[in-house]
Amino acid sequence: MKAFIASSSKDGILNIYKELASNVSTILARRGYKLVYGGTSSGMMQACYMTFKYEGNKVKGFYDVTEAKEAEYLDLDAIDVSPNTFTRTSRLYQSADLIVILPGGFVTLAELFSCIIEKQTKKDNKKIILFNYNKYYDNLLYQFKDMISERFIGKESMNQFNIVTNIKDFEEYVNNIEMKEVD
Repeated sequence: MKAFIASSSKDGILNIYKELASNVSTILARRGYKLVYGGTSSGMMQACYMTFKYEGNKVKGFYDVTEAKEAEYLDLDAIDVSPNTFTRTSRLYQSADLIVILPGGFVTLAELFSCIIEKQTKKDNKKIILFNYNKYYDNLLYQFKDMISERFIGKESMNQFNIVTNIKDFEEYVNNIEMKEVD
């Protein structure tokens, strides 16, 4: 199984978010997931990368041509370079079995929306988890409700992803995914 974890690569963010990235990565790495990595050597993304490497799991880096030099700073098991960020995000989605969206900035939001659109277009059962840690995504979720009430999207759009708010719920959700695959 392969997981794509979208999060901030910004330095200087609060340590609680880096710890979240590390905790999420530890849970997935210890279950044998490989990391589909679209990040850099900084911020929350660095925490994800370092945790997977520490646990001995493989990491494949996905970059667009403008950021491919980032791969030089990392010990990646494979690299995929795309002509642009849109193709990069599509390849991240296609390569992952599970998508986890942690708190982040514009790129993280773009990856969230791209993954939701990919899932709607492909009509697959790929799991997308929106980690609403510390109520980070509350305003976005309210915006989605407004979009539904104004009929820009249907209620079924909210079924494209699942929401967790803490590490215990995340671990339980991942356990349920694994149990369903065994059935």
